[in-house]
Amino acid sequence: MDNASENSPAPTKYVPPHRRSQNNDPEGGAQQEQQQQPQQQQQQQKQKQQRQRKKKLPNQQKQKHQLNAKDAVLLPMAELEWKDEMILANYMQNESATTHSELIVLDLNGTLLKRSGARKDKRRLAYPRPYLNDFLKFATENFAVMIWSTAQPQNVTNMVNLMLNPYHEKFVRVWDRRFCDLNGSYYSKSPSIKDLRKITDGYTLADSPHRNIYGTFDGYLGISPDMKDHWKMESIILVDDSESKAALQKDNHIFISSFEDKTSESDDKELLKLTQYLQSYLQNKEQYPDLLTYLSKNPWPEFRL
Repeated sequence: MDNASENSPAPTKYVPPHRRSQNNDPEGGAQQEQQQQPQQQQQQQKQKQQRQRKKKLPNQQKQKHQLNAKDAVLLPMAELEWKDEMILANYMQNESATTHSELIVLDLNGTLLKRSGARKDKRRLAYPRPYLNDFLKFATENFAVMIWSTAQPQNVTNMVNLMLNPYHEKFVRVWDRRFCDLNGSYYSKSPSIKDLRKITDGYTLADSPHRNIYGTFDGYLGISPDMKDHWKMESIILVDDSESKAALQKDNHIFISSFEDKTSESDDKELLKLTQYLQSYLQNKEQYPDLLTYLSKNPWPEFRL
């Protein structure tokens, strides 16, 4: 046997650096420990931050709700047994007395305001769209104004009373779900259409298949009978955030973006732009034979950019 081999130390077993302990490799183990310490500290710090975020989340949500509370209006419970004498104002009298020939038909939820989902107590919050009061003041002074919502009458009444006061006292009509064309059940979220021909043709609640939905029809019409022939299609516009609901008269439709922002810092300016758009019509009214011509010559999508 070779003498060199006899005198050579026995070969040591290879240990990977990440498994070397301080005992079998003091220098390597210490170095590895120094490298791991910052990583462990970072991991611990990250876990601590995650725990803090989880603890803060409910408080942050509560703070956001409090921020919106000053803008919100708590709607009362809807009447379980609706009666048409609960209507707020004498809209038929307003319609008979109006001197305006141009009619603005306004949607409610998503257009003038945002209504929240039902809370545990079954009540809802409603948030006014920015510039709502300024727009309603302008509209009721210069046009005949009508509300047409796909909501049920008790909900429409609550929204109109609390959100559109005092301007609702000047409305010529307030129509609800009973006046809509429904593709499905009245009490389900059925697709609905607002056919403006019902306005020009003198359609009344007596003509609706839903006239007895809340009991025996008591004679409420929803229009002033002497104004059946007053409104012309070329002088009517529908302001609605739903294109499908205006499918039958697209030329009369001003498609306004849906209002979803419930924060008090909302920068939504749709109603301000709509006011300016209609002001432009009034200032240049002599150039157009009717309101519908103005809409066709001055497309709303281009104006609002």
